[in-house]
Amino acid sequence: MNDKGLVTLKQNIHNETRHEIIFGKVSPGERITESRLTERFQCSRGPVREALIQLEKEGFVVLVPNQGAVVTKISPKEVEDYYTLLELLEGKAVEWSAPHLTAADIKKLTDINHKLKKIAWNDKNPVEKWVPLNQTFHRFFRERCSNEKMNWIIEEIRLRITRHRYTSLAVTALDDYLNDHEAIVDAIRQGDPEKARTAMETHIRRARLVLTGFLSRFPGF
Repeated sequence: MNDKGLVTLKQNIHNETRHEIIFGKVSPGERITESRLTERFQCSRGPVREALIQLEKEGFVVLVPNQGAVVTKISPKEVEDYYTLLELLEGKAVEWSAPHLTAADIKKLTDINHKLKKIAWNDKNPVEKWVPLNQTFHRFFRERCSNEKMNWIIEEIRLRITRHRYTSLAVTALDDYLNDHEAIVDAIRQGDPEKARTAMETHIRRARLVLTGFLSRFPGF
């Protein structure tokens, strides 16, 4: 198998395992062994190990020497801490970027949200397609807020809450998030940076409340 094939195989192992964790097919605390995955995907341990390392970086598993990977639990305190920071930072990113956004920028944001809307309405399993587009929407503001460190800081936080965000998307109505995006764009179109900031803060707070509500009902998740 060539290098491209190995990368594709690793990503397939990563994506399928992540999907099973997000949707509860593999439970928190459950062990995932390399041997099980090599047998399932009919491959060597190399791409399996790389897929598990990627899942650990994203917070889905913890690698235990000689035991494989153990699916992590989501800590309610961790959700509160990270999302509170995101609420402040992403709100400011929108407020600071809003005065600099052009009509073309607003059209790009509207187009992204339209693509998200099509996924939400027409896709039986929208999460995998939703995430990269949603990241593009959010990254748009912090890349244009004139603070070079803002994008780096938010990316660092979002990297640590990858699983949290996937779970949030899996357990809520995506229409709520679409409406939040529209409120952000409308405020920018109206030339009201403070209103745009408030709309983003409401958006991030919604994700936090969705997750904490879910975790209160399923504390072992």
